[in-house]
Amino acid sequence: MPKNNTHFCAKWFHKLDDTKHPCSRWLKQGKTPCTFLCIVCNEEKSCKNGGWSDVYKHSQRPKHLQRLKDIIESGQLIITTTSSSLQVNISHECVLTLDEKVTRAEAYWAMATAKLGLSYNSSQYIQELFCQMFPDSIVAKKFSLKPRKLSYILSHGTGRYFTQVMLNDLMKAPGFTLIFDETIVVGVRKQLDLHFRYWCERKQEIVVRYYKSIFLGHATAEVLFRNMIDALRADGVDITKMLMLGRDNPNVNKAIERMMDKEIRLEREKQSSSTIKLNIGLIHIGSCPLHLIHNSFKRGIDNTDWSIEGFLDHLDSWFRRSPSRREDYLKITKNLSNETGKFIRRFIMARWLNAGPIIERTIEQWTHLNEYFLRFIPSSRKISPNNHRYIQIRTMLETKSTLTHLNFLLFLYHNIYEQILLWFQQSQPLIHLLYDECEQLIRRLFSCFINEDLIKNKSFSEIMNISFHNQVNQKCDTSLEIGEATRRTLINVSEEESKCFFLDIRNFYSLITEELLRTLPLNNHLLRHFRCLHPTMRHSDASHISIMNIARSFPQMNVPDIDRITAEWYIYQNEQIPSEWYEKMNKYHAIDYYWKHVFTLKTNTGTDKFIALPKLVKCVFALSHGNADVERGFSENAFLLTDDRSLLSDASINGLRSTRDGVKFFGNGKPHEVPITKALIDSVRDAHSRYCIDLEKQQEAVLAKANLEKEQIEKDIVKEKQKDLYDEQNSLHKSLTNIQQMIDEGTERLAKAVSSKQFEEIETALLLIEGGSKKLAATNTHITYNTNQINQLRKKQKK
Repeated sequence: MPKNNTHFCAKWFHKLDDTKHPCSRWLKQGKTPCTFLCIVCNEEKSCKNGGWSDVYKHSQRPKHLQRLKDIIESGQLIITTTSSSLQVNISHECVLTLDEKVTRAEAYWAMATAKLGLSYNSSQYIQELFCQMFPDSIVAKKFSLKPRKLSYILSHGTGRYFTQVMLNDLMKAPGFTLIFDETIVVGVRKQLDLHFRYWCERKQEIVVRYYKSIFLGHATAEVLFRNMIDALRADGVDITKMLMLGRDNPNVNKAIERMMDKEIRLEREKQSSSTIKLNIGLIHIGSCPLHLIHNSFKRGIDNTDWSIEGFLDHLDSWFRRSPSRREDYLKITKNLSNETGKFIRRFIMARWLNAGPIIERTIEQWTHLNEYFLRFIPSSRKISPNNHRYIQIRTMLETKSTLTHLNFLLFLYHNIYEQILLWFQQSQPLIHLLYDECEQLIRRLFSCFINEDLIKNKSFSEIMNISFHNQVNQKCDTSLEIGEATRRTLINVSEEESKCFFLDIRNFYSLITEELLRTLPLNNHLLRHFRCLHPTMRHSDASHISIMNIARSFPQMNVPDIDRITAEWYIYQNEQIPSEWYEKMNKYHAIDYYWKHVFTLKTNTGTDKFIALPKLVKCVFALSHGNADVERGFSENAFLLTDDRSLLSDASINGLRSTRDGVKFFGNGKPHEVPITKALIDSVRDAHSRYCIDLEKQQEAVLAKANLEKEQIEKDIVKEKQKDLYDEQNSLHKSLTNIQQMIDEGTERLAKAVSSKQFEEIETALLLIEGGSKKLAATNTHITYNTNQINQLRKKQKK
């Protein structure tokens, strides 16, 4: 072995390798003076001992030669003017062989299929099409992606890859929220969607990722909980890291939360590490505020006799499937205002953000609707005057107060509901603002109908104690906030209708206030403490108390972490933080953007300033402020699962959803921008083998089920046969009694006949005795046979 290490030499570029070509095609100097890099194999090797001989030996390796051949054939080598006369033309670190380039192309098409909602059959002739489009491409000639192959690539290739990458990312987070919701999909099946919300180390921000969909028939709380917990455990998810369940408000979901809380407490008790607090379960923030706020609006409408929902539904149904009615309406609109008529969209209370725009359009079209329904239809006589839907619409249009009601609902939507409903739709962390937003909502609501002197300069606790149902505390009719447009329409209604309207308004305001105060988490002290995480609150006197209360509420924070929080919070308060970290063009950055920069702060020695604080903050922002992300997932689901795709398997649906989520996460919604890694290529390549294994398992499961059913049928047959034998045995034993009585009777008659010397009677008695004896023998034989049969059946049952 030489005393001095051999360094890489530039002359080796011009030497010939085992293929008799210059090594410059694939050779580069390594990261150190004594190493070389093969850009074909993507390997760095040492040359300190053998020098050129080490390089030449590498060029002789079969693996190197095969990869070099594949790259040359695929056209990835190009001429350059650099000192290395040839180099590999690739954009990724690892050089791709021809087969890998084909697999990459198939992965791109699979991702595009999921993203664009294409049918599997759209790839039926894709190979032939690509060959015609790109006749000089080797990849296009080898590209093969028929519908069946596309299906298992999505379900067992790309879908599996993106799910696994997401789970690996989830494991790095200190805590996560599991968000779930159910819906009915095509095929009349209950679909349970699961999403994770956590701090992503890759992006250094809070993300909401799709996990999986579970399909059910009966969806009781026990069934839903068991499916959720089994799925988490099957994928190796540590449920002790679960912070909360994101849910809406049905009782079944409350029951699931109780079951999950109990399960997590039990799981934490099994943890031997002192880092887990055994007495803390899930963090309870309440159900999705979006649903709670919307339900208050619904309760207000339902407690009036305005019939607005039915009226809007009738307007939509009237025009929806009638081209002739649409044509007539458009003509009338054009004649009246020379504008294009607009039809009323379907009004569904569950679609929160649609209510306002639909009401607004109805008001805009009010003149046209009156002209069409009250003048055109009666004069044209095209519609029967007894048509039920027409009568309902005409009645509402003729009622002067209908327009007043619509204008008030529109005012309420724009001034109370729209802003906060839009706000809750965001995916960025908002948990630190949730309490303030709920408080502002209540304050805005009180300002509409409560006397100003009762709410001005009052604390929120004082406002909540106001008896808002008491009309003495409410504004007079002229001061009630109903909107200027609403007030102008009151000119056209009678005094009696006006009085009824204001009574309805007072009741409306009182009901929605009562509902919001009852359901919103306004008494949740933890939510109040979360406010200290806002950049503008760090110098607050109460912020230190708040952060300590937060730290003691999270199971992830052990005693040393809590002790660190005190010091780290004081350091954070005294830190000089640039306003650019949280301000952006007169707006605030997302809160995770701000804290991402705070986490990067270093001491003078280069170590992190904050150790425990990042863990706590990441857990807090992983808490869910609403179920909007799952609701959006159902919209994507409807986009992918059209009526003609009702036969898609569960694995295919999960593959489509996971791939679509992966494209959104890694490629910003663009399939061609998703990085193609070696792991992704391997996953797509191995999709067929995994698909076959799953098919075998399914067939084995079907066979096992059939065998169980067969065994059960056989057991039922044996039981039935055994029952018949027992019944027959009982019948035979009863027969024995009768036969014995017959023999006894014959014997008695024989004795009497002999004593009286009645020979005819003797003959009769002998016949009775003989017949009875034969029957007795036959019955005993039958009983013995039955007993043997029963014993054999018992032996079969034991086996």
